[in-house]
Amino acid sequence: VKVGRDRILKPAPKHALKVHVWAGISKRGATNICVFDEIMDGALYIRILQDFLLPFLTVYFPDEDYHFMQDNDPKHTSRVAKDFYTGKYIKWWPTPASSADFIPIERVCRELKHFIARHVKPLTKRELVDGICSFWNQKMTPEKCSIYIGHTFTVLPKIVTKLFIYFSLHCDHMLYVNNI
Repeated sequence: VKVGRDRILKPAPKHALKVHVWAGISKRGATNICVFDEIMDGALYIRILQDFLLPFLTVYFPDEDYHFMQDNDPKHTSRVAKDFYTGKYIKWWPTPASSADFIPIERVCRELKHFIARHVKPLTKRELVDGICSFWNQKMTPEKCSIYIGHTFTVLPKIVTKLFIYFSLHCDHMLYVNNI
């Protein structure tokens, strides 16, 4: 650095170690977990559903008594994803974007991040992946999954009631609600 010039510092990454995770839960148990490095696009997302979701549905839901929920990430709502859901007869249930009260897996992610930060404290990517897999395999029992899913059905009526009261008090027009 020359005298009289400011040093230009490059920003440090928010998290030095980073991987992406796809996983699912149901009252009957958890899917296998997929940990990957690539940036997810539509093709990768479909491949993950093919390799992880479909085998889970075949084993745990042969009766097809399920609704597939996820956030409204563009990859999840893209034409290629919707065509996949239709082509594979996946009963997709659209939900609001990133709402922990509507989407149980959002709360699981919060617990996973807390577990990694407090108990694993990884220094390498391998330690991070091992910590994620350890959490998933040890903690995501059918009982634990049921608690997360049950929470959604507990809070959903309360949220709907509060939204209805809010809109009733703050809107001068009729509120129409579609049944899902």
